[in-house]
Amino acid sequence: MHITEPLPGEKSARLVFGLDWRAYPAKGGRAERRRYADDFGATHYLEYRVGTELIGGFAAPDASEVRGAKLYSGAARVALHGRIKSKPAALVLLQDDQRVHVVFVVRGVVRNDEVLKLEEAQARRLEIEQECLRLNLPLTTLGAGPRIGDVYETFAASALLADRKLGRVAKLPVSVPTLVPIVAIIAAAAFGGGKLMDALSPPPPPPHEPTYQERYAAEVRRVFHAPLPRASALAPALLDELGPGESVRAGWLFEKATCSTAGDCIVAGRRHGGSFADFDRVATPAMRPVIFNPDGLHLTFRGPAVPKVASVSLQDSKNWPAEQQLIDMLQTPPQRLSVRPFEIKAYGYTVRIDPAKLLLPPPPGTAAPGANAHLVRQGTWQIEGFRWQAVLLSRLPSSMALDSLTLELRLKDQGTTSAQAGAADEQVGVHFTAKGKYYVLN
Repeated sequence: MHITEPLPGEKSARLVFGLDWRAYPAKGGRAERRRYADDFGATHYLEYRVGTELIGGFAAPDASEVRGAKLYSGAARVALHGRIKSKPAALVLLQDDQRVHVVFVVRGVVRNDEVLKLEEAQARRLEIEQECLRLNLPLTTLGAGPRIGDVYETFAASALLADRKLGRVAKLPVSVPTLVPIVAIIAAAAFGGGKLMDALSPPPPPPHEPTYQERYAAEVRRVFHAPLPRASALAPALLDELGPGESVRAGWLFEKATCSTAGDCIVAGRRHGGSFADFDRVATPAMRPVIFNPDGLHLTFRGPAVPKVASVSLQDSKNWPAEQQLIDMLQTPPQRLSVRPFEIKAYGYTVRIDPAKLLLPPPPGTAAPGANAHLVRQGTWQIEGFRWQAVLLSRLPSSMALDSLTLELRLKDQGTTSAQAGAADEQVGVHFTAKGKYYVLN
């Protein structure tokens, strides 16, 4: 935990970083707060609300450090800042000499609140970026400092001084022993009063139970509110971004690049005669941080940024192809000879389409909506091929969204025999794997 110097203009106010954070329901929050405070051995806490949950931070500062001081959580001020709370995920890096304050926020909830050395902060940044890639969570990196690396937006420490009352860290209330006689009297009075009120007042109406149509409409809004980049635009754009890169750099061979729908691609390489020092000398600032694997044979670095493209839109649903029509569109002439409509293979180009399902299944025991209901169904797809076949991706229908794209260099195994050469040739080259979702109307 780190406590800053007094804030400008506030002699007794200080920011504190490095709290332990937990989320718990607002209902019954007092008991949850006490439980977590006991677990962490905390003497101070703060809470703020996100939806129906309380986000609690817990700390045990040294009494000599906080005597006469008013503490405010720096992470809470970051999470509740107007530029941060509207983002799905935000990473804020604030450099202070040889240390970095690292705050990671997901939908308003503090996930990481740490004070790290510069090298540790870079490693933590890459871990968070890779976690967001795995979760398909758009990440915005903000911050300020000469050695934190590139950021999407500048976010200076002075931004935490805008609301001087936000994020106050208070001392935990002392737990008072239960007074049995008084509690018994209060309980009896409450019980009797409750019975009297029940007799005089009619029961409240039952809570509104949303219908299937209402829940379906809410699910549609949720799905199409998030960016759904069109595969026909994003996949070729990513291949163009990754194409000009060198396959061998300072004795390191390009091995694989992994891209999501936001942030930066992650590129992996393997040793091809070089050393870590060789690669570190030629690595550009845009490629950092570079992570060297302990095995001495592999490394990863930052690749190109994922470009923004048009999204799959519900407003274009009248132009969406039907499911079988979409399958027919994806089949090249040689593939139409296949007798397997959902697993089509030809010339190294593979299309897999899983059957579409309703965004929200009907309640058990209820018949499925009819064909005239015009409900949206969602399915998954995966396309694999080689770079020369990438032109087929640009022809994908506008109802297909991209989730991820992986590009890898496939080389012929040096031990391949002449009898295996024909089979191995088909596997050699720059190979891509694109995955995503498609949408059709019921």
